[in-house]
Amino acid sequence: MIASTEPDTAQERAALVAWHLAHGEGMTTQDVADLCGFSRVSGWRLMMALCRVLPIYQTENGVWEVLFLKESHI
Repeated sequence: MIASTEPDTAQERAALVAWHLAHGEGMTTQDVADLCGFSRVSGWRLMMALCRVLPIYQTENGVWEVLFLKESHI
C-alpha cells in the first residue's frame, strides 16, 4: 500500500524521494520540495544530503536522476 499522507520525518522524506528516483522518475528540486511539503531550499538541502550517499546527479536541465540511468544511455 502506498502512503497517502505527506512524510513526517526526515527519514521518511529521504526514503520517499529515493523510492521515486530508484523507480526511474527524474525530479527537479521543486518536485522534491512539493512531494515532501517544504520549501525549494529545503528540497535542495535534502538532495545535497542524498547525493553524498546515493549515485544521483542533477542534469543540465535541473533534473535529479540516478546515475545508472545516464550510463545505460551511453
